[in-house]
Amino acid sequence: MRLARRLLLAFWAGLLLTLGAVVAPTLFAVLADRPLAGFIAGNLFRSATVISAAIAALLAGLAARAGGEQVRSRQAEAAVPAVLLSISEWLVRPLLEAARAGGTGGGAFAAWHAVSSGLYWLATVVVVVAVVRELRS
Repeated sequence: MRLARRLLLAFWAGLLLTLGAVVAPTLFAVLADRPLAGFIAGNLFRSATVISAAIAALLAGLAARAGGEQVRSRQAEAAVPAVLLSISEWLVRPLLEAARAGGTGGGAFAAWHAVSSGLYWLATVVVVVAVVRELRS
């Protein structure tokens, strides 16, 4: 079970880091059509959120199966990034899209984009810290 946990955490960290640091910036650098780049990136981030929820559920299940005194902390450690990404996807993203559609001059859009990005990178840091902790144990 330890190997499964390590592999899931490594995959999760790799997914979030690659998407946020490589794929999304590349889309905006390569595609001249910024709305298209944003549309593709948004769909990729939505997929990453769904995958993250699945990974968090698997990790929580592994923790419950393993038992011991660390069950709750490991389940919380798995849940926090998934919750952050879910908030970004299902609460913040609709506000971001409404701001873009409303043509508010970019101010509201930029603010909601910053919130969404902050939640994404916070979730990513939590997962990377979990990887480091796992490798040290």
